[in-house]
Amino acid sequence: MKRLLPPVILILCFSTLPIHADVFRLLEDPRNGAQARVDLIQQAHTEINAVYFLAYNDRITLTALGLLRDARRRGVGRVRLIVDANFQHIPKPVLAHLADENVEVRVYHPFTFRHLNWLFHRMHEKVVVVDGKRYITGGRNLAESYFGLKKRNYIDRDVYVEGPSAAAAQQHFEDLWNSSDVCELNVNVSPAAKAKAARILDDAAKGKGLEGFVTLNTGRDWSQGLEEIADVRFLCDPIAPAKGPRLAVRLAEVIEGAKKSVVIESPYLVPSPEVLDLFRRKRAEGVRVQIITNSLRSCDGALPYVAYLKYRHKLLRAGIDIREYRGPDTLHAKSLVIDGHIVLVGSYNIDQRSENQDREVMAEADDDDVARELMHAIRHHIDNSWAVGRGTEGPHAPPSWRFRAWASKLLLIPFVEKQL
Repeated sequence: MKRLLPPVILILCFSTLPIHADVFRLLEDPRNGAQARVDLIQQAHTEINAVYFLAYNDRITLTALGLLRDARRRGVGRVRLIVDANFQHIPKPVLAHLADENVEVRVYHPFTFRHLNWLFHRMHEKVVVVDGKRYITGGRNLAESYFGLKKRNYIDRDVYVEGPSAAAAQQHFEDLWNSSDVCELNVNVSPAAKAKAARILDDAAKGKGLEGFVTLNTGRDWSQGLEEIADVRFLCDPIAPAKGPRLAVRLAEVIEGAKKSVVIESPYLVPSPEVLDLFRRKRAEGVRVQIITNSLRSCDGALPYVAYLKYRHKLLRAGIDIREYRGPDTLHAKSLVIDGHIVLVGSYNIDQRSENQDREVMAEADDDDVARELMHAIRHHIDNSWAVGRGTEGPHAPPSWRFRAWASKLLLIPFVEKQL
């Protein structure tokens, strides 16, 4: 997060100025997160555009791909998907079958010796935009563990939005799709392999893999019962640096403007010097700053946790209230609540990758009711956390994890901290 730019030149994505009102629904429950995606795809009329960091070869991804294919078959004009090249695990026969069905799939930053730096700039966004009117964004990737379907899962959060801010999400996708950062996939497989892939997607599109978890053809209107909010914004990093400031600038502006409280939920906490300085200034002004992150027991990797340990004492000395999630699942939600009325939910972690390298998105809303609902969800996570530096301690991580953390701190962190 850099020091603030003058508001007159702070332009994020398409526009940050609301014209009309949006509806804004938190998708806290993983089943709701999956069902909302199913419903939006099945209700699409003109186009479906999606961007994901990670897509596994599992029931969640195959069901989504099967439904996308069937949407194209029933006449949806364009169905497009972008996935980070290094984190997509869709089988080649499935990709070939989708190409035959006119479902367009591209990858972000494939490996090439011409652009070795692409390895360090990832597509970390998670967005689905339907008909340019509705979208879902948040922290969930296309994998079973983000929807509570594995033995160990990611505790996550999305938002569903319908209204004018969807135009910014739509424009962002168009800019990304047409940029030099994404490339087409040319996959050659045998006819037999494609036929097998078609049968797999046939079953997935019928919901066979997720029976009892999601329901097809519900006709549910996810906007029903929600009051419109005048101040909703879709925020993202610019396609090119020259096109405007990064998302980190907007987050710094929101935090800088806090008068009473800043509550942050971030699975990874590796703040830059600028962020540390910002937190110190807010505490000096009397603003309460609370951050909920993972413990070694709940974190999905030793490296991010050990990198965070370098800053934990500095944060505590600055007066930050730090809570570490007990687990056993991994906290993955990325959210902010400012002064009890401004909320931001998306893919952005409070680390140096999100700040300077990865592509991130967030949805922002200014509404007391939404903020109360989000704080209620965050407090539920706080109840399963312990306060750092207050004489409390939760269950220890397994010995193997503690050894990995020690080894990472000794050998790796000095070299890879900015990549975490």
